Amino acid sequence: MHSLIRKVKEYIDKHQLIEEGEHLLIACSGGADSIALVLVLNELKETYRMELGIAHADHQLRGEESAEDMRFVEQFAAKLNIPFYAATLEVPKRVAAENGNIQVICREERYTFFKNTMEKYHYGKLVLGHHADDQIESVIMSLTRGSISSSITGIPRTRTFSVGKIIRPFLCITKEEVFEFIHFSEQDFRHDPSNDKHTYTRNRIRHTIVPLLREENPNINESIRVFVEKQQQDDDLLQVMAKREYEQLVTVDREGAFFLDTKYFSEVPIALQRRVILILLKYLYNNSDILLNDRLIDSILAACNEHEGNIMIHLPNAFFLVRHYNNVQFTSFKQQPLVTRNVVEENCWTDIGAGYSIYLTRDLSEDISGEKWFVELESDSLPLLIRQKEDGDRIHIKGMTSPKKISRLFIDEKINALERLEWPILVTQKNDIIAVIGLRYGEKFSKKFNSQNYVLYVMRDQ
Repeated sequence: MHSLIRKVKEYIDKHQLIEEGEHLLIACSGGADSIALVLVLNELKETYRMELGIAHADHQLRGEESAEDMRFVEQFAAKLNIPFYAATLEVPKRVAAENGNIQVICREERYTFFKNTMEKYHYGKLVLGHHADDQIESVIMSLTRGSISSSITGIPRTRTFSVGKIIRPFLCITKEEVFEFIHFSEQDFRHDPSNDKHTYTRNRIRHTIVPLLREENPNINESIRVFVEKQQQDDDLLQVMAKREYEQLVTVDREGAFFLDTKYFSEVPIALQRRVILILLKYLYNNSDILLNDRLIDSILAACNEHEGNIMIHLPNAFFLVRHYNNVQFTSFKQQPLVTRNVVEENCWTDIGAGYSIYLTRDLSEDISGEKWFVELESDSLPLLIRQKEDGDRIHIKGMTSPKKISRLFIDEKINALERLEWPILVTQKNDIIAVIGLRYGEKFSKKFNSQNYVLYVMRDQ
């Protein structure tokens, strides 16, 4: 048995990456790494009594070269008598239509293909050819770009994916060892020229920084491997602790909104706070990929550690964080346009939102249930309208020398940010605010009759 195969087998056994009798789907681009991966697993096939399959994705970014890659991998699979699955991905069309990031779109399309293949042909694990050099590059990229995670855990050996898992049995070997094994096996492979360009961050790190690190420490890959494993061990423990805190701090209602008790959240160590928030967001977005950054996570943490007032934070994909004093809600509440105006009809009950209904009438003698207000209205004020709050809104209240800001009124009355979006405000045809229903009524209103020409009845749902 070749030394590289032996080394990979020891790594597989140490971390229990493969169980006897499993069906493994190998992602193979045709490059040296993935070709070596297929050769190694094919050699170990009988040892683990496993079934293998090869999956190849053509991103259509290099024209005929890409098509040749597919034909090469197909012939390679046939030579080894391994089932072959291929897909031509519509990456160029998506990039043109969405003006999106090519690398992100390639990854999404590729992993969707892998997922569908695993499910359709009953493969329990997807095997990827990332090696120790890739791990070095990933750690440096995380340090350079920053990471929303609380620790640098690098490329994981294994993670949940589709109907099973992704495993990476080559993380224990270097790129140099891969090439030595390929040369020993006298096996051809395909070369992607895009890997030579300095357009991408990973390529610049690979070709400039990693060689310098190797000059300083020839065993840098082993140092990084040990560092990452320790980080992953620490992170595993902290994740278990964070999950326990999450279960104590977070509740979910029937509509799928998440509620966080910030009073007790503030007492949790910051290392666990960040992880609790990331767990919550994972559930909120149902494990789908979302674009998060440190600034957004820090804003969420700051909001969750405050206990006074109200705040709303816009999250990706039309989600919101709303804090109302000690309660924080994560929800997909859709904000209503603030320009909506509804006419108030006379002599009938009108549902105006926030649980309120009103009845406006000229019949001063009529006695209808609900809170009763007398009001003087000029003809040019009618018909009255109901709308939501707009920037700069103020109301003239009897006894006050200057108008009161509606935003200040909401704060004083402890109206949370979600309720403010739909709270009914009564205005005239000139858009003058005469009442914030249920909270304050302007100087035109009185509880006592004194020659007013209208009555307004207000009722709230119980």
